[in-house]
Amino acid sequence: MMATALQLSTLGHRIRHHRLAHGYTLDELGAVVGVAGSQLSLIENGKREPKLSLLQAIAVATGTDVSDLLSAEPPNRRAALELELER
Repeated sequence: MMATALQLSTLGHRIRHHRLAHGYTLDELGAVVGVAGSQLSLIENGKREPKLSLLQAIAVATGTDVSDLLSAEPPNRRAALELELER
């Protein structure tokens, strides 16, 4: 099943939230999980849908779990406002 643009955007915000909380740059997290920082940027901006294996690697690297990354809730107030503007 293909994710909607809003779901991908929410996922991207949640990944960015966890990445920044752990002090990673895009390139640093990319090196840890085995993808280019530019690919992570596309995912964080809702332009690309990640594979489950990549989500699992991101979850491990950021100390969370996949279900938290896939939550429909925005990770913070700013993300909620940005997502509302995208609708």
